[in-house]
Amino acid sequence: METIRTLFSPKAVAWVLVLIAAIAVPPLVGGYVTSMLVLIAIWTIMCFSMNLIFGYTGQLSLGHAAFLGIGAYAFSLITVKLHVGFWPAFFIAIAFTGIIAFLVGIPALKLRGPYFILVTLGFAVIVGVIVLGWIDLTGGANGLFGIPRPNPIPLPGGATLRFDSLLSMYYFILFFVVLIGVFCHRLVHSMIGRRFIAISYNENLTESLGINTMSQKLLSFTISAILAGIAGVLYATYNAVISPELTHFARGMDVVAYLIVGGAGTMAGPIVGTMVLMAVPEVLQVLPYLKTLPSQWNHRVVQRESGKASEDTESGPWPCLK
Repeated sequence: METIRTLFSPKAVAWVLVLIAAIAVPPLVGGYVTSMLVLIAIWTIMCFSMNLIFGYTGQLSLGHAAFLGIGAYAFSLITVKLHVGFWPAFFIAIAFTGIIAFLVGIPALKLRGPYFILVTLGFAVIVGVIVLGWIDLTGGANGLFGIPRPNPIPLPGGATLRFDSLLSMYYFILFFVVLIGVFCHRLVHSMIGRRFIAISYNENLTESLGINTMSQKLLSFTISAILAGIAGVLYATYNAVISPELTHFARGMDVVAYLIVGGAGTMAGPIVGTMVLMAVPEVLQVLPYLKTLPSQWNHRVVQRESGKASEDTESGPWPCLK
């Protein structure tokens, strides 16, 4: 009975309605809106990543753009230069991102407060310099091109699921948004998640209870970096081109802003914040054109009516008698 009550709770129903809208809306709108929804989905995954380390564990990392870039560049190099298939490259890239995060987190997480923030920021800057300067490997400022889309998936009955269209890529990335969202929800409501939350409230008190806060922070940091790496892989395969701008620390600050606006430490925060802050600039760009639409419509109506009037004048009041 409790399970049924949970399944039909207002919160669960709201999430189902959001998912239905996310599935149903893209076919009804144009390609531009769908492309925006794809980017919102990718940055939502980045927000889930930041939410885990910052919203639930209380450790603000400004270096997550580095993990986004590491995932994207690792995947791109493996597929473009080593010609490895999509899925092996996918798992190798996110595993590599996780290993780098683990190694960086060991010294960085021994620091607290602004010192940890500065270390993560410095790490992002270092990664950006390496990506920009190692031209033979990363392409430097030109970036990498020709990044492949996911391999077609055979379906029963001889059909094949291909990812060569914008809409198919949207649903492919939406699948990861849902999967990662469910994973984060299960994680933060588990015993591990409760330890993360306890650390965010009072790390010293949590440590006095016998919990190894260093190992828990390192776990949270590594998992969040892996999620950022997944976002990087999805960005690379969708865009087919990546550049050093992807690793810039400002991208990490953007994600922090999305999360704060949406609400850090909540499951809906990453989705709401990303949608609001990514959609508002687009709406503001279109707004001046929307203001001119009524006058344009009136102008066209006047032209059409005046055209009809001129035709009537030329033919006279009784054109049939002419």
